[in-house]
Amino acid sequence: MSIKDAALEYATAIENEMIQVRADQMELGQQLTERINGVAERVKILDGKVTILDGRLTRLERTVETLDHKVDTGFAELRQAQEAMQKTQTAMQDSQRSIQKTQVEMMDILVAIQAKLELN
Repeated sequence: MSIKDAALEYATAIENEMIQVRADQMELGQQLTERINGVAERVKILDGKVTILDGRLTRLERTVETLDHKVDTGFAELRQAQEAMQKTQTAMQDSQRSIQKTQVEMMDILVAIQAKLELN
């Protein structure tokens, strides 16, 4: 084999190696593109799930705010009812004291009448 033939063979081998390297690069590029597309698809799915969760969280926050408002309103109404009951209880106690005072006065009058009747 001559140097020319050896050089051609070597050049052909290098060219074939370069073709193989380019083919490998293209295959790796294709695989990388597929992986990127797969990741992008997963990101889209996750984004959809996050959007759904965000909507649910927003509804939950509104529900909690509504319930919080109802509880606050209920406590305010309960306080008002308790104050009204305390006023009524105070009025009843005052009325009871007044009745007891009147009864004592009536008993004093009856005792005085009884004493006068016994003297006569």
